[in-house]
Amino acid sequence: MDKPRVLIAEDGRAQRAEVVQFLKQMAFSNVFEAATAHEAIKIAMQSRPEVVILDGLLPGMHGFEVARFLRNADPNYQPRIIFVTAIYKNIRYQNEAKLHYGIDAYVIKPVTEDSLRFALAECVAAAA
Repeated sequence: MDKPRVLIAEDGRAQRAEVVQFLKQMAFSNVFEAATAHEAIKIAMQSRPEVVILDGLLPGMHGFEVARFLRNADPNYQPRIIFVTAIYKNIRYQNEAKLHYGIDAYVIKPVTEDSLRFALAECVAAAA
C-alpha cells in the first residue's frame, strides 16, 4: 500500500521542518505544508491529503476549529487528523478533542519521531 499524503499545518518554521524531516525519514514522499489555518484549509480541500497534522495554535483559527471545519466541509472527504499541542496536555482535552472535533490522534510537543510514527500508524491503521 502506498503511503498516504500528509499535510503538516504548523506556524513554527523550525517545528514544521522537523516534522517534514521525520516524515521523509519514514518514507512519506507526498507532504504538503501550511503555516496558517487558512492555508491548511485551502490545501486540504484542494489536495485532499489522507492525513492532516494540525498544530493547536495556528494563525487565523484554532487547530480545533480547523479540524471541525475539515470534518464538516465535505462528507466525501474525511482525513485522519493528528493534533499536535504543547498546551492541551490533559487527558480531558484529548478526549474532548476526539469527541467534539474528530481528532484521531494526539501528540504532545515536542514532537519526536517515535510519537509521530505511533500517531501515523494509529491513523493509517484506522483508515485501512
